[in-house]
Amino acid sequence: MSLQLQLNNSITRPVYENVSARYMSTVSASAARHPTGQPPCVGLYWTQKGQDPEVAFMLVHYSGDFSEHYLVGPLASRGFGVLGYATRYRSIQEGFILERALDDIAAGTKWLMENTTTKKLVFIGNSGGGSLMAAFQAATERDVSLKGADAFIFLNAHPGRADVLTDWLDPSVTDENDPTKRDSSLDMYNPVNGPPYSTDFQSRYWKAQRQRNHRITTWAKAELKRLNEAGIEDRIFTVYRTSADLRFTDPSIDPSDRPSPACLQGNDPEKANRGLGYLARANTLQSFLSMWSLEESKSRFKLQAADFSLPTLVVQSMHDVSVFPSMAQSIYDMVGSENKELRWVPGAHYFEDSTENLENVASLIAEWTRKTLDLQ
Repeated sequence: MSLQLQLNNSITRPVYENVSARYMSTVSASAARHPTGQPPCVGLYWTQKGQDPEVAFMLVHYSGDFSEHYLVGPLASRGFGVLGYATRYRSIQEGFILERALDDIAAGTKWLMENTTTKKLVFIGNSGGGSLMAAFQAATERDVSLKGADAFIFLNAHPGRADVLTDWLDPSVTDENDPTKRDSSLDMYNPVNGPPYSTDFQSRYWKAQRQRNHRITTWAKAELKRLNEAGIEDRIFTVYRTSADLRFTDPSIDPSDRPSPACLQGNDPEKANRGLGYLARANTLQSFLSMWSLEESKSRFKLQAADFSLPTLVVQSMHDVSVFPSMAQSIYDMVGSENKELRWVPGAHYFEDSTENLENVASLIAEWTRKTLDLQ
């Protein structure tokens, strides 16, 4: 099967007739309702019809709206409560500030514990949600007034948005204001360089990717200081060419069962790299530093991992074209808990390739949760 554009309207999901959803909305410690009445935080709480489960999952993302996440139906149909949640930053990632997002997640967990029959809570950190929910879990270790999880599941998760952006950055860019100005010796789409890519090219490429992230960070901090001194709070800027991970076109690097060439935007990574992109395409200076900067971001799992003492499951699908085996392995290795497990499963990033793969991963999550929480 050829890989089609993954973020499209053609994905068909199973319908679970025995499952129903309850709308919820809430304010948080740092976000009130808009004068129009729009709440900052929204979600859907899913259960089997007529059931009041005592164990609930919660899913949230940096900028996505997980209210109707692909797992809500499968997990609710297996007898769990599921809160698909969205913070104030749904669809507006350019404004993201970690500390405010954590306020919103705290409001969501508070709502869940006060308005449902939930007694045990499991966080599912899916894709970018992995590092975000891990940052919140770490905050609950420091602040006992916050409700943390009783167990944690990383699902096709990367170790942080700063890390994944750096992996995707095109290091051939020589002028951040002009995407046409490039160094051909660092262009992964220049046939002279590969694929396959030599060990020397890989080393130079990865070093240059990190250097580009650091250059943008240095500029962002200086620009923020300059603007603040002039009485201006912030500004918007664009990061060009952000679909340039060597693994998109060289399946021998970080091998898996993924199709190649392929990336999250489809089966033409070079075209995606020339487009507006997905990661960091629009940022404020503060949001870049909070979310995308290797130096400044506080939502990198490496910063929380040592204190991660709760039971943890890491699940990685082998057809994933955007999160790779080494990422799952690194998360597993970093987790401080002795009660941890790493599982490899078939499936694409969103399990959009197969209903069977989706059902299987839902069963895996349900069985691990029952075993871990000692449920009858």
